[in-house]
Amino acid sequence: MNPSSSSVDIEKIIDRRSFMLGMMTAFGECVAAEAKKCAFSPPFYPEDYYVLKTEAERIAAELSIFLWLEENEEIQDSHKVMWWVMYKFPEILDEYQDIRAKGFNPAYEFDQFSTLLSYGCAFGENSGNVLPRIRKKTDTMDTVTRILFQAGDWPLPPGSRKK
Repeated sequence: MNPSSSSVDIEKIIDRRSFMLGMMTAFGECVAAEAKKCAFSPPFYPEDYYVLKTEAERIAAELSIFLWLEENEEIQDSHKVMWWVMYKFPEILDEYQDIRAKGFNPAYEFDQFSTLLSYGCAFGENSGNVLPRIRKKTDTMDTVTRILFQAGDWPLPPGSRKK
């Protein structure tokens, strides 16, 4: 089927809540597996908070990470957005709050947060010399398992591999 001839309005197919929670699960997994020091949830309108809160907290608990709500008090109400800072270790939230205390906001000065978000690390100078180290082992599949599989279908049982 030619996508340009489709009469389906893709914007009506994508569920915003599921999309945002899916992004949180993916970025949260990166934080839990220590591939990122921290991540931000997608930005959302203040009225979305209670629609997202319970499931966002559940995802964070399953991933053994923490959420901190950025309310962005300095953004005018007519343009207000919020997000969660997702982190695994308390000093990372401290680092985020230190950058914020200097007057920077990711909505306006995103580049000030790029190192904290672990951007540029995979191809950074001397990245080939980095030795992987996990500070605290975490199972990153709990949320995926809960949402995608029937009870007992994941992890795959021993003997399920074809010989």
